[in-house]
Amino acid sequence: MYFQAFNERTSTNIMTQRPKVSFIICTYNRADYLDDTLYSLQDQHLVDLQVELLIVDNNSTDETPRVVHRHQESYSKDHNPIRYIKEPNQGLSHARNRGIKEAKAPFLVFLDDDIRATGSLISAWYSFVSEHPQAMAAGGKIHVQFDASRPRWMSHFLLPLLGHHDLGNSLRKYPAGKYPFGGNMGFRKALFNRVSPFNTNLGRKGRQLKASEEKELFERIRDKDITVYYLPEAMLYHRVDEQRLTEEYIKRQALGLGQSMALQAQSSRMTYWMRELPKWGASLLLFFPYALSLQPAKAVMLLKFRKWIAEGYFSGQS
Repeated sequence: MYFQAFNERTSTNIMTQRPKVSFIICTYNRADYLDDTLYSLQDQHLVDLQVELLIVDNNSTDETPRVVHRHQESYSKDHNPIRYIKEPNQGLSHARNRGIKEAKAPFLVFLDDDIRATGSLISAWYSFVSEHPQAMAAGGKIHVQFDASRPRWMSHFLLPLLGHHDLGNSLRKYPAGKYPFGGNMGFRKALFNRVSPFNTNLGRKGRQLKASEEKELFERIRDKDITVYYLPEAMLYHRVDEQRLTEEYIKRQALGLGQSMALQAQSSRMTYWMRELPKWGASLLLFFPYALSLQPAKAVMLLKFRKWIAEGYFSGQS
């Protein structure tokens, strides 16, 4: 009750000016990681710039409220950039859509709750928004940071599963078939007057590892001929804990990806295989170099991953 009262009391004093950018972090039972994420953002001139940090708590049962409260108290009440709200409908897409609704700024940036910000992250987004007033959507660079030893079977080609996203060091338009990753993506709020927000049938819900909600949204954005920009200066590190470095977790993630593909699909199994066979071919082409270079674990995992996606897809269609 005290924490709720604290937020209600400070909500009218959070910003003296309307923010230009809202940084939105959706979280669920990741208090320790969220704490680290918020510490990494403390030196980002949140008060000096016209930004707000909006935490959307998706029914956490751990210490998340206390963590946010402690970080709120590190700022003065008259210049507190951190807001905290709860979203009762379980699921990442529900939480993100709540963030879109509640954000006060005209431009929104979504960050994951397990990132470490580089020193330029906030200022890079802020500068981009100021210098590109017509830009409707963008994504930043993400590098993976392992909390434990990297498994022998973890190849470069599986790193995007863990959030790795790097298209180089130049500001550019996203090429066809490429999209920003969810841990570092931004949208002009007005965009959602033209495109509906995140599909709540997709995305993670609690421990369910469904995915593809970001890709599905960006596909709809592309269908409107809206340019999406890649912003390399807005870089962060995505932390990967030991649990995510297990074969079982990768399997669950692949199955969830396949199930999400099935939810999106309006086509036959033949169409699915026409789309997936080139990916199987690419996996087989990668298999042999890894096998011949005495890295069989990486070779085998590539094929397992493709197999698990197929299993998830067909189970999602049944």
